[in-house]
Amino acid sequence: MATTLKPVDVLIVGFGWTGSLMANELASTGLSIVALERGDMKRADGFYDPRSHDELKYARRMELMQDLSRETITFRNNAKQQALPMRQHGSFTIGEGVGGSGLHWGGVLWRLMPWDHQARSVTLSRYGEKVVPENMFLQDWGVSYADLEPHYDRFEYMCATSGKAGNIGGAVHAGGNPFEGPRNREYPLPPLTMSGAGTLFMQGAERLGLHPFPAPAANASRAWVNPDGIAYGPCRYCGFCEGFGCESAAKAGPQHTVLPLLEKAKNFELRIKSRVLKVHLDSSGKRATGVTYLDAQGREFEQPASLVILASYVLANVHLMLLSDIGKRYDPVSGQGVVGRSYTYQIRSGASVMVDPSRPLNPFMGTGALQAVLDDYYPEVHDYGKHEFIGGGTIQCATNGGRPIEFRPTPPGTPPWGTAWKRGMVQAYQHTLGLRNQSTGMAYRA
Repeated sequence: MATTLKPVDVLIVGFGWTGSLMANELASTGLSIVALERGDMKRADGFYDPRSHDELKYARRMELMQDLSRETITFRNNAKQQALPMRQHGSFTIGEGVGGSGLHWGGVLWRLMPWDHQARSVTLSRYGEKVVPENMFLQDWGVSYADLEPHYDRFEYMCATSGKAGNIGGAVHAGGNPFEGPRNREYPLPPLTMSGAGTLFMQGAERLGLHPFPAPAANASRAWVNPDGIAYGPCRYCGFCEGFGCESAAKAGPQHTVLPLLEKAKNFELRIKSRVLKVHLDSSGKRATGVTYLDAQGREFEQPASLVILASYVLANVHLMLLSDIGKRYDPVSGQGVVGRSYTYQIRSGASVMVDPSRPLNPFMGTGALQAVLDDYYPEVHDYGKHEFIGGGTIQCATNGGRPIEFRPTPPGTPPWGTAWKRGMVQAYQHTLGLRNQSTGMAYRA
């Protein structure tokens, strides 16, 4: 039987970027705030230990990710298949613990383009209804880029973002992205030092008449103190960033950027190892009144609250809403309902390229967000309708760190084992770079 606790004003489920920012915004109101996080506290000071560079622990065994042997999702490609549990993360790395995925992210910090906020209206104005497939859910956000620009700007300064603006107040600036939406001001820090691979990419792109630029990175290019008084150290280009905690306090994240502010707030409480089972509704079924959760010892508690905020990753939020009978669940057959509708994920492709063997690239020196990028094929720029698709994408050359387990390039024709494989890897390691594309991912009825 659940133990009923003293009511609070605000209850936040999940303590990653969304939950921590919501708590921080509400803390000044004086409302009593409780955040429930299913994972543990992985203290940032623990990442100073030399073992923080344990590639097997963090990059392969996914120490900072959701444990898929204990909790996972099921997946199928279409309604005719049997849904099966996911047992490998791939690129789908949901964080677990204080900070969520913001603890292990690489720090790539894009603003969405103006087109992303108004994809449907812009597409229809250019090409008409006929270009939109019948089974595609294409819609505007309801808020514009101009509406969100001040908030993009504030977050970039919180995160000690390194980059180069390409459009300030409508004026294009050399070195940045000339196709981005207009900004109010420059990034707080200059771009990260570009890698050898990124430099080659930018030189080649410029020769083709394209417009490469350094990606914005929540990796501080130099020591800095943000407007909230949070101190950042300079990035050391250690190559152990995405999938890892940051040893030099250079990478923004909920633990480093927001939690120190909340620890000063007497009206805020964070409860770790607290797994929410259900959201309770009032008699009308229209208003949340609290949640039931389990603590680390398996004890069941009911936490009443005037306001319940679901701040986990979207799949966990939808899962909890379905378990709690909140809203109308989406039915792909009829197309009715909203809970679970229109989920999309990344569309990516790429290639590995070997370059001049006389020019070492030192791939072991990198960061989670060190990228040379071009947006010449984004929908703001090109005439996508004539190619009979909607949207576009970026092309990137990233240097995230040539770690020994994951980064083992070999020349074409190299056998998969033995002396020749070792020799091929030695030959290719210093001279291989990766190119990748990330494209618009549309939501469909199925």
